[in-house]
Amino acid sequence: MIVTDLDNLNQQLAMNPKFERALEFLRREGWRGHPEGTIEIDGKNVYALLHAHVTQVPQGTVPFEGHRKYIDIQCVIEGKETIYWMPTQHLTPTIPYDDAKDIWFSHTPRNDATKVVLSLGILAIFFPEDAHATRQTAGQPVHVRKIIVKVAV
Repeated sequence: MIVTDLDNLNQQLAMNPKFERALEFLRREGWRGHPEGTIEIDGKNVYALLHAHVTQVPQGTVPFEGHRKYIDIQCVIEGKETIYWMPTQHLTPTIPYDDAKDIWFSHTPRNDATKVVLSLGILAIFFPEDAHATRQTAGQPVHVRKIIVKVAV
């Protein structure tokens, strides 16, 4: 997992063509007026999901998800959100991997996970080894808009 801002990402991430396309897309900001949904960048290699939600007050356990085919670059563009992180090897899926959707789910106590707070312009990169529980409050529930760029492994 990497937590940073766009200005520092180049020196923190070994660049490859897929990441370069993803970062170019984020910097270009042509997605700002785009409606919620999927935005094509480079076919199935790189695409983005723009969506909004209201954060939830975390309970004793939080819902984790993981992916095998894609790396998530999650960037908050409005609001503030807590994401809990944990290495995938510490979790047992409670909902098995769905190959068509590239996702599996699990639950674990939030106190066993690492808390990461994303605010405007801060992004986190989650690799297949990184389970993440998104949509959690960083205080009171707030409306969050974020863009998730999916980069094929």
